[in-house]
Amino acid sequence: MKANPRAQAMTVLVLCLLVLLSWQNAGSAPIKLRVTVDNANIKATPEIGSTTLANIPLDSLLEAEAKQGEWYKVTLTRDGAHIIGYIHELLVKEVAEGESQPSLSPAGAVKSQAEIAAEIELRMEEDKNLIRQERDLDKAINGLRPLIAKTFSLDDRQKQKQIACEVYLWLGLGYAKQGGDFNAVNEFRNMFEVDYAFAKEITRNIYDPEVSGFIEHAEKQYRGLLVEYTLEIATEPKEARVKVDGKEIGLSPEIYRTTMPRFMLEIEKDGFRPVKEELFLTKATDKKEYTLESIGRTIAINSEPKEANVFLDGEDTGKLTDCELPYVRYGSRAIRVSKKSYADWEETVQVVAGPGPLSLSVILTAKDYVFARKWGGPESKFFKLPRAIAFDAEGNFYVVDDSDIKTKKFDSEGNFESTWGDSGREFRILKDPAGIAVDSQGNIYITDAKSASVFKFGKTGKLVQKWGKEGTGQGELNAPSGIAVDGNDDIYVADSGNHRIVKYSSQGSPKKTWGKQGAGQGEFAFPSGVAVDQKNEIIVLDRVQAQRFTGEGQLIAAWGKAGSGAGEMKAAMGVCSDGQNYIYVADTGNNRILKFDPQGKLITQWGTAGPGEGQITLPLGVAVNNKGSVFVVERDANRLREFKVASP
Repeated sequence: MKANPRAQAMTVLVLCLLVLLSWQNAGSAPIKLRVTVDNANIKATPEIGSTTLANIPLDSLLEAEAKQGEWYKVTLTRDGAHIIGYIHELLVKEVAEGESQPSLSPAGAVKSQAEIAAEIELRMEEDKNLIRQERDLDKAINGLRPLIAKTFSLDDRQKQKQIACEVYLWLGLGYAKQGGDFNAVNEFRNMFEVDYAFAKEITRNIYDPEVSGFIEHAEKQYRGLLVEYTLEIATEPKEARVKVDGKEIGLSPEIYRTTMPRFMLEIEKDGFRPVKEELFLTKATDKKEYTLESIGRTIAINSEPKEANVFLDGEDTGKLTDCELPYVRYGSRAIRVSKKSYADWEETVQVVAGPGPLSLSVILTAKDYVFARKWGGPESKFFKLPRAIAFDAEGNFYVVDDSDIKTKKFDSEGNFESTWGDSGREFRILKDPAGIAVDSQGNIYITDAKSASVFKFGKTGKLVQKWGKEGTGQGELNAPSGIAVDGNDDIYVADSGNHRIVKYSSQGSPKKTWGKQGAGQGEFAFPSGVAVDQKNEIIVLDRVQAQRFTGEGQLIAAWGKAGSGAGEMKAAMGVCSDGQNYIYVADTGNNRILKFDPQGKLITQWGTAGPGEGQITLPLGVAVNNKGSVFVVERDANRLREFKVASP
């Protein structure tokens, strides 16, 4: 038999209605309540002081349809009458599904209205005293809260409202003294909602400005007068990142406007401890000022030359010297200063608390040199087998060679002074000049390998003194070569043939001798070069290694070995030190210049054999002027050349 389409449609409709009805019933299951006080009030409206519809005994069970704020809407039948009303949350407890239901408790003795009121007043007074004395505030608040429920036992609705107002007032005062702004304002608002006129009356004599502000704020909330809050946020230092509820709103000082008085404020600034605080605004216009706690310190970095890149803990800061790194975190921090054509400066700095910035002054040392100018050359007669070079304090420099004018003076601009030393006649006494040095007074000291002597000339080039003779005894010399002067004007001579260093006073009196032939530390094999650094430490070069000594001959450090690799030496003859105590070696056999840091670490090297501008042929002497230029004398090329730091 064929099915009736209309009947099928009706069947589907009925099924749908049944399902929908079951969903509605499932979603609106009644809330089961158990009354927790005796004689609990069912009110006509959800407010304290409204008309009481019924009084319910302790442990009675009720069913509520829904909850509105602090009130449950309940339906019950009493004496044949159907009642729909409201019961306060403090008078009942929700009963979970399947929870055992206790038997009704005995009601006990019935108290009079006067007794109930007196009991409430007595308990409230105890808690008020605790709040006045600002002690046991939690106890006071927990004691006041149940008194709200007690007021429902009063038949006098006006009395109910007045006592409830007073309880809410003291709850608010308790929270205010605890610093609970949000809770305080909420309790004060409850007070206004119970009885606005009475609340105004009992709060008019409160003079505490903070509490008065909370009460005023609560009243405006109750009356709906607060539409927008404005908060000015200021920090010291300024320009801290300001976040509200996790969203960045700008940099301090910042004005924040909101319709929500409660929010999470966060303040962040590099180098300072972050601030995170939950705020509850109690004024329409307010200001918050924060002094941020530093967790770091500013580092001021100056360099010579300037405009060098600064790195902090391996990261490029994007800053160029001279500059400041603001609020670097405390602790060990790796600082690197880098500039093209210069060796990196690196140091681990301990950043500790202290007044003002932590200052670092950095002097960068050059590592890239380029040819600048030259004097003489292979075909020139100006020089003949030049041996050594030295600068005086005024920037003039002197070169010794085997030409007719065996000692040549040049001014600081590089101009040859042809008349100095009586046009060279004073120096005809020299037979085989090997080394030259200048003291603080401008006196010139020259070693003569052939006569085994030291010659002292005055500033004008006149012979002043000569000392030394060939031999191995004290003060005697054998093929002396390098010579240097320290800050006290004591003289140090590389006594090459005797494999030792001899120290003299500026008048030629022997003061100290050290060293012997050998390859060990403190020993020498034909030492050829000697230099003095800014610390009055003595650097001695003996062909394949450099050694540093105190002025009394105590070994400090040694480095170098024979070879042609990076930093290795081959028959090295000349050595000097600059104003930063960096050491330059004329690596004669390898036709190049080596530059080391004060600890003997290779910084750079340059030069190859040949006549070209960037090439070097058999360098014997090396010196550095006060501008950082390196001057090299090349014996077989008969020339002097200047190398300057490469321009970035």
